[in-house]
Amino acid sequence: MKTKLILFLAILCCGFVQSQEINCASTQEEFSKLVENQNYKDAEVKLKALLSKCSDVNENLYLLGAKVIQNKIDLLSNDDKENAAKEMVALYDKHDKNFPNNKSNNAINKAMLYYDYNLASEEETFKVFDKAFTKDKFQFVNPLALNAYFRLYNENYKSTTDGTVDQILNKYSQVLAVIDKNKSISKESEIEFENVKISTSSVVKNYLTVENLTDYAERNLKANESNVEWLSATIDLMMEKCSDKGIFGSVALRLHAIQPSSKSAFALGAFNLKNNNREKAVAYLKEAADLATDKLQKAKIYSTNASILFGFDKKLAKENAVLATQNDSSNGEYYIFLSNLYASAVQECATTPIEKKTVYFLANKMAKKASEVQPSLKSTSAALSDEYKKHDFTAKELEQLKKMDNKVTIECWINETVQF
Repeated sequence: MKTKLILFLAILCCGFVQSQEINCASTQEEFSKLVENQNYKDAEVKLKALLSKCSDVNENLYLLGAKVIQNKIDLLSNDDKENAAKEMVALYDKHDKNFPNNKSNNAINKAMLYYDYNLASEEETFKVFDKAFTKDKFQFVNPLALNAYFRLYNENYKSTTDGTVDQILNKYSQVLAVIDKNKSISKESEIEFENVKISTSSVVKNYLTVENLTDYAERNLKANESNVEWLSATIDLMMEKCSDKGIFGSVALRLHAIQPSSKSAFALGAFNLKNNNREKAVAYLKEAADLATDKLQKAKIYSTNASILFGFDKKLAKENAVLATQNDSSNGEYYIFLSNLYASAVQECATTPIEKKTVYFLANKMAKKASEVQPSLKSTSAALSDEYKKHDFTAKELEQLKKMDNKVTIECWINETVQF
């Protein structure tokens, strides 16, 4: 009798256990539909069951689960977010345990939860960030995470008695490399990463002296002469304050030799400009524009070139300014530049009163164009236009123009025929 009772209880227990089992595939499908329909309350119930019974079946469970918990975090008051954040940390840990080769950057995400909700000490948060950065710094596609990490790194650096200036500058240069590479992910990311650049530079501003930067580059160039990442980041590090220094030119020249790019050419252009080698500067800046892949970047470089050339080669200045407008037709500043360029040529390129007034006509045309493409320049455009209108044709000159088929050719570097 006792044996029969034990057998009965065993069968009963087995049936109970089986009743607790779930069909992972169908439950996952139901869960996915709930998330898709933003029914997060019911999805959370399914999530808990799947994490309990099917945690290693489908990685999509964790990607959708993060959406469910994030919605929970967003809806809770600030005082109640901590427990939900802990749930998210547990989700990340379980994801990494069951799918160790995932590409979800869970370590960084976890560190951000630590950072935002004070779930761990500053030291522990830093360690999680630092391990992730050491493993692969370019996985920091979240600008806020990169900013948080560097701020914690700086605090750790300051508390380390044997920390050297090279150590903090090297880390900052690595952060600049991440910004340079990852900011192109989206337009929004580009703006956010540029803000991180401003933020992180403020953290280390006391270290960014000309002496520190030049010494750093001189000490480390030989060991990194084939390291494209280091060379590129060091250019970023030195551009603002040290572009006139010989070591900056050496770094830029080395990068240009092994991996020529718009960036390396622009750096060499800036170096030569600061050292009064205008012809070399113009040549390198032209190469920088040619190598640039982004039209707005091209326009900025052409504009820089035009500004340099204004004082000694107005023909090339005009060509570069026109190229700037062709690559960014919505920037009115380029048309303001052309307006001023034309106005500066009245005595140089015109001899008769009609020719001089034709040059003013061209200047006025560019001034008006500036406000058309960029309304914020309306006042500047109007002021220039009012000045140029003082040189409008007289009635007698208009009659003379008719005899010329309303056509005037201006030679010199302008080299244009104007049809009225």
